Amino acid sequence: MSDPAAVPELTETPESGAGVAAGEIHLVSSSASPMPAARWWRLADFGVLGIWIFIVGFTLRYHEKWADEAEAWLIARDLDLKTIWFHELRYEGSPGLWHTILWIAQHVFHARYDAIGSIGMAGATAGVALLIFKAPFPRYIRWPLAFTYFLVYQYAVIARPYTLLPLLAFAAAMLFKDIQHPGRMTVVLVLLANLSLHGTILAGCFGLAYLVDAIKAWPTLDARVRRKWWICAAVMAAVFVFVVVVVKPTPDVEDFAFRRQIARLPVEVRAQLPGRWQKLEALVSGAFLDWLAPSVIFVIAAAVWLYMRRRLLVFATSAAALSALYLFHGYAHHHGAVFVALLAVLWIAWPRPDEAAAFPVNQRRALAGMSLLLLALCAVNLWDAAVVVHREYLLPYSGAEDAAGYLKRVGATRGPVFGLTYGMVGVQAYFDRNILWNTPISYFHHGTPFVGTSLNIDELRKVQPEYIVVCSKDPESEARKVIPVITAEGYEMVHFSDGYYLYKRSVYERQTYFIFRRVQTY
Repeated sequence: MSDPAAVPELTETPESGAGVAAGEIHLVSSSASPMPAARWWRLADFGVLGIWIFIVGFTLRYHEKWADEAEAWLIARDLDLKTIWFHELRYEGSPGLWHTILWIAQHVFHARYDAIGSIGMAGATAGVALLIFKAPFPRYIRWPLAFTYFLVYQYAVIARPYTLLPLLAFAAAMLFKDIQHPGRMTVVLVLLANLSLHGTILAGCFGLAYLVDAIKAWPTLDARVRRKWWICAAVMAAVFVFVVVVVKPTPDVEDFAFRRQIARLPVEVRAQLPGRWQKLEALVSGAFLDWLAPSVIFVIAAAVWLYMRRRLLVFATSAAALSALYLFHGYAHHHGAVFVALLAVLWIAWPRPDEAAAFPVNQRRALAGMSLLLLALCAVNLWDAAVVVHREYLLPYSGAEDAAGYLKRVGATRGPVFGLTYGMVGVQAYFDRNILWNTPISYFHHGTPFVGTSLNIDELRKVQPEYIVVCSKDPESEARKVIPVITAEGYEMVHFSDGYYLYKRSVYERQTYFIFRRVQTY
């Protein structure tokens, strides 16, 4: 399917005039039609973007923010930028571009917590707009791509740094072939490298491939462009060193402590934990077609086509590095980084219309095959997106908002409140101060010793808080283990806030809150 905008425009020659023949008049009048057609197609692009904005905005209205969204907000609220960048980020395991954006929103524009969803949606909208208006794919591919699961939901509705990943990755793909202006690419890669560790990996892989192309064309570059390249290479090297300094973990970081705990578990217990192959299978299926076998076939076919286009290396390096990071520390929402990486590499490899027109038969067939693969990818992910948007409307994503609302209604913060587990940051974000007496800070510090993760009975008996809030990913297990302990100390459960961490067509985990009140004795 070719876009009418790609049809060359025919114009009237200077020699043509009132006395031209009928055939010539027909040629000139028909040549005027492509421009209006191009404008109609551009209006259609705006229409598609408008539909996307409506769907995301509608979904965002019913989305209850969860702990990971709140954590970055609280860090940005309670700390100065220097402390964020050079102390706390190593415990978060991420560079601080997103935290800086939230810091500016709060400290410069005085934004409230409700604004975080709009901030994330703004970045996601820019990325999807880039896809719709600038991607080299034909419209019958790029339009449905905009509504795939990660682009319309996971990296659009959930306000985390990943909402900016498509924008920066697609911008890098758009600038990739422009080796005459390395400064533009460098700005994008610097931002990408400081977004998240996934962005750092993509910035390194894209930047390396971009540099290789420049080295191949080095004799054709003039002295001024070469000087720019040297400066940009030095800037990128400094940025990667900076990221390492910022996120390099110390021995008290949670991941290291967690792995030490895992190593001390009995062998039979460790055997029940997901292995590397299981995690890799989850990554491949989750990033593409939801089932392992078709996803593997999809990846192999895409790799063959990228090899034919001489762009396999940039995808192989980025996919391998992202997979290694996932095996070390990865969750379901990280699958989208591989999805975005593939789209960006396909963007780079996709032929121009004039180039595709000159393809021999075998390359035309290969391009048609790649187009069909992308349509299959769209079909599965559109299904995922439709299901998750419907469930977001029906179910609470997190119980944090409901729990915070209940605590406000009963005036719980007038006295001591205890809270347990990391999920309490989801509640804390709805208040303008730390409401918990058993934790010194409102955000969760992912460093040992962990504070607020378990119930200290001696502290409980000493303070005697009126309310205790417990966040749980497994409410059935919590009911069996924790509720009897708390009720034995003279508390009764007065409220339960349900929540479901949705992922595609499943529930990844629960996001529930139990609220207990001390029984009054007279």
